[in-house]
Amino acid sequence: MQKCAQHRTRHLGAIILFLLGALACRHASAVDERPPDNPIIIGQSTDLSGIYAQVSRQFNLGANVYFAQLNARGGIQGRPVRLLTMDDKNDPELALKNTQELVNEQKALTLFGYVSAKTAAAALPFITEQRIPYFAPVSGAKLLYTPFNRHIFTIRASYVDEYRHLLPRFAQIGLKRVAIFNDTAGLPHRALMQSLMAEANIQLVSFESGLGMDVGKTADNLLQSKPDVVMLMSISHDISSSLIKNLRSKGYLGYFYCASLVCSPLLTDELQNAATGMLITQIVPFPWKATLPIVGEYQKAMTKAGIKKFNYLSLEGYIAARVLSEGLVRAGPHTTREKLIAALENLNGKNYKNDGYPINFSSTNHQGSTYVDLTTVGKAGLIVN
Repeated sequence: MQKCAQHRTRHLGAIILFLLGALACRHASAVDERPPDNPIIIGQSTDLSGIYAQVSRQFNLGANVYFAQLNARGGIQGRPVRLLTMDDKNDPELALKNTQELVNEQKALTLFGYVSAKTAAAALPFITEQRIPYFAPVSGAKLLYTPFNRHIFTIRASYVDEYRHLLPRFAQIGLKRVAIFNDTAGLPHRALMQSLMAEANIQLVSFESGLGMDVGKTADNLLQSKPDVVMLMSISHDISSSLIKNLRSKGYLGYFYCASLVCSPLLTDELQNAATGMLITQIVPFPWKATLPIVGEYQKAMTKAGIKKFNYLSLEGYIAARVLSEGLVRAGPHTTREKLIAALENLNGKNYKNDGYPINFSSTNHQGSTYVDLTTVGKAGLIVN
């Protein structure tokens, strides 16, 4: 009898220990499954005080409006998103130093919204070596598109995409003689532009390049070639503005063209009538067309944030933040850089609704969009769709 009682006691004790262990495991599992409350750090090194500051600030305005809206809804599975921005003054060495600090010290999960091919070229070897996702660079430079790099994700058309869209349209309206001013290393060079123009059956009659050149002399050289169109390949606000004014003052009545980053509304507002008739390729939809779902959403978010002035760069920033956030959601509460890359690679038009600006990534394609639109500048520097 005593032996039976002892047996029952030992058996009951084993059951209790088993139940306590199960409860402990369940409790540990519940803790593991709760989303961490530490912020998701998104790192950014960009030009906030140099020649590209206007580009960076407008892009960041749209991005921060989206992230603030996201955090107000609870962030990513309970984790707030923080965009940590450092000024690199468009200095490659400082951009690399900032990037190393963002990754090594600030523990950024991903990098976002860098401006300028020059700073990208300095940071990319480190980014690739450390396997950091590098999302939505604000540049169409070739080094961000080819060769394929699994750590780079772009959401804008490349410069070449913009030119391929534009040049056949020159020929269609009888603009056969084209001159180029290029002061940016990341933009297409002369041989490539000659090839693209030959495909479109138009002629490159002059190619002026180099920073620090005398604007008046550059204007004279361009005028001597008697161009139908002067293509501006400089995202320096001051240089582009000065060259346009100089050419107009010397009697040039032809067309100007610039790509999306060159002709922001900031540039055309200042030029006013001097920019009338300018042709611009854009890589996001018309920011004033609220009937497009993505534009309507952007306008509502900006207005709610007290911002009434819309433009292409802030729309690009808003879309970039929106797409990256979708990738973060899909990567889960315990995301890693590899999980984020995998999540982004599975984001496409079939499973992600971004009406008005479809995004398509895959394991072999990290260029999310090739969207290009052609706009003109009307009176007083207003962009017309």
